[in-house]
Amino acid sequence: MDNQRIGAFIRERRKEKELTQKDVAEALHITDRAVSKWERGLNAPDIALLEPLAELLGVTVGELIRGERLEETPVDDTKRLLEYSQGEMTRKIWGERKRYVAVLLLILAVLGGLLWRSGIFFLLDKKPSPDGRSVVRVYSKKWDFWPLRFTLEDAVQIILEDGDQTSYIAYGSSEYQGLWWAPDGRKYAMSFRQDGRSWVVLNWLDSHNESNLNPILNMGGADTEYQFLQWGKDGASMLFYYSRPGETAQEGYFWYNCETGQVSGVLELPNA
Repeated sequence: MDNQRIGAFIRERRKEKELTQKDVAEALHITDRAVSKWERGLNAPDIALLEPLAELLGVTVGELIRGERLEETPVDDTKRLLEYSQGEMTRKIWGERKRYVAVLLLILAVLGGLLWRSGIFFLLDKKPSPDGRSVVRVYSKKWDFWPLRFTLEDAVQIILEDGDQTSYIAYGSSEYQGLWWAPDGRKYAMSFRQDGRSWVVLNWLDSHNESNLNPILNMGGADTEYQFLQWGKDGASMLFYYSRPGETAQEGYFWYNCETGQVSGVLELPNA
């Protein structure tokens, strides 16, 4: 089926009948833009319009499909109509598929944008407090308050929801190591690795205060590494493992009371 040929034939017959595109459109209850597309060969008339269009132009359906005047037998005319019908059906099916694909891609794009904004792609950890009042979510990308989305910048990003209050804390490009709630659910310890060493921070929800515990613990110098192990049952004591490299290498365990600042139960392991 040659749309260019059919379009030229429609245009010639329309002008012979001294009809405008608008006249044809009104007679067939369609838009003149549709008639214009036919005549420019952009698409072909719908099969349901073939008979009334042929009658309007004073031609047979077979001539309209062929795009020229001819002497055809009814058998040839029927064959041509069947071929045209099959072509129109294929065109409609592909047109519908294209529309479905376009709608599906749009839905996927919107869904992807919403998921990106929610941070689900970057969620590293989710830690609800023991009493269920609060929850901490840890992400691998930094949160940008405008336009309220996660960026591509690497960072340990904390979003703390405590009742009706939400807090945002970013630690820059770091490696998240873990987060542990105290039994009372009103503070938590978090560990991350940054600039080649591990850091432990303590966040107090009620006072909205955060402490870097590394310089406070002071178990053998600034290069000493600390690893949080567990909370004590009293909700204040914190068990740590420590290790100091170098010539005076040393390692061991101790308890730290975050409320009093006292260190107790130091156990130094013998050097190997």
